Amino acid sequence: MRFVAGLMAVSIAGCSGLGPRQPVATESIGTVKNVPKPDEDTSPGSTTTPNSATPSAAKEAACTVTDAENLEETLRGCDAPMPKTGEATPVKDKLEMKVTASTPTTTPGGRVDLVLTLRNKTDNPLTLFFTGDPNPHFDVEALDAKGRRVDVPAGKFPGYPKGQKPEPKETKASRITLEKGGSARVHLAWDAVKTKWAPDKAQTWEGRGYPRAPAGPMPAGKYTLRIIVPLLGEAGDPPRIPVTVGS
Repeated sequence: MRFVAGLMAVSIAGCSGLGPRQPVATESIGTVKNVPKPDEDTSPGSTTTPNSATPSAAKEAACTVTDAENLEETLRGCDAPMPKTGEATPVKDKLEMKVTASTPTTTPGGRVDLVLTLRNKTDNPLTLFFTGDPNPHFDVEALDAKGRRVDVPAGKFPGYPKGQKPEPKETKASRITLEKGGSARVHLAWDAVKTKWAPDKAQTWEGRGYPRAPAGPMPAGKYTLRIIVPLLGEAGDPPRIPVTVGS
């Protein structure tokens, strides 16, 4: 018993030398400390909070374009609310739209690869709004010498099969900002083929208008390819390029 009592006395004496207990600082669950902002963060204030950052800031950076090789892919990640009145301002004197072709001639049924380039001609960033359902469509239309479309069937399209009429798609918007002198490209292809109405594709058709399917090679002749650019706001005439279909 004397041995045990001695041990207890030593323990008490040792503990008494620790001094007064210090309170532990605590913070409420869900709070984080402010930390200095990185140089690239231009939001108001001098500090930020970890993980506050901001999907919107990251998205804004991704949708600010200096040189985009695949604009369609970029636009898929740059969805935005439909612009209000006055937001989608005219860009026809600020934006250059130019199309080039892999070849000026092709055979009936042959393919021509196209590159559409959009370039900011101004000395300031240029905001562009595009529309789609849900993503923007860049389409190629073929015109004859009289300006008539020759890549769609003659006559009015038929009705949809019973129960096959697709539901209306929601029209959405995408927005990018082209930096001063910035450019973005869209890669397209045009096949020198005629088309026919294809109501059987009603549920899978992702293009514009009534579904169509290939219907044989296009006759030899001179055509103009017109690129439909789904820009919101006045953008001027669609870019065009001549193509010859040879025998």
